[in-house]
Amino acid sequence: MIDELKEVMGFRLTLWIHPFINIECPSFATALREGYFVKGKKGQSVITRWWQGANAGLIDFTNPNATDWWKKRLNTLQALGVDSFKFDAGETNWIQDGSVVGGDPLLHPNSYTTAYVNAVATYGGMVEVRSGRNNQALPIFFRMLDKDSIWGYNNGLRSLIPTLLLFSTVGYPFVLPDMIGGNAYKGQKPSKELFVRWLQANAFMPSLQFSIVPWQYDEDVVKICKDVVELREKYNSTLLNAAKQAIATGAPINRPLWWIAPTDKETFTIDSGRRLER
Repeated sequence: MIDELKEVMGFRLTLWIHPFINIECPSFATALREGYFVKGKKGQSVITRWWQGANAGLIDFTNPNATDWWKKRLNTLQALGVDSFKFDAGETNWIQDGSVVGGDPLLHPNSYTTAYVNAVATYGGMVEVRSGRNNQALPIFFRMLDKDSIWGYNNGLRSLIPTLLLFSTVGYPFVLPDMIGGNAYKGQKPSKELFVRWLQANAFMPSLQFSIVPWQYDEDVVKICKDVVELREKYNSTLLNAAKQAIATGAPINRPLWWIAPTDKETFTIDSGRRLER
């Protein structure tokens, strides 16, 4: 299947990866025996829950042995032809109360997120994560959390640009805005107009992600999407130059309007526009 996807169809292959191991997974026993899970104050492995399992261990990335074991498993996948990975979770809310992780105790539990993202960033520039703490120097994509397929500020389309600007101004310029049209949870497929407007808002952000595909609608939507993608391609050099500036100076790729007019108070509350630097 990997050969067909890559050689015949021309895709690059990315796999979804997370730091949990469910209790029914054969690898759970190994990780438990070797002490690779986050532990409690008495040294016992702590069981957590996540959106795909009610009983799971959480790999402790502040433990070098646990990290090495986990990464060897990913290396095996890479050897099969996998190009990169989408790394999910990594936030501290998955760490149960009373748990202990390594690193500076004053940074507990945030040192866990830092260690996780540092570990996964070694898999190259196509890597994406959705968490980060003091990881601004890494050349990977930092993804927005899942968006709802709605128009408003409450995690919908109107929150897209404000989230982009927040990421950018705290030092994460390589923003992955997640799925165009939102995540369509609970069967909430975006309307044609919402899907198209989402793409247009996303067009000059650092990356595009089509998970809901245009041909699920009609030929009009397919044509509009092609036009938007072609427009983006015209400005590829501008996007790349902005990315180089971000690496050299730390300046965002997409800049809030107050960045270019810091004395104009009107720009302080504009959340529907931004500037793409040349």
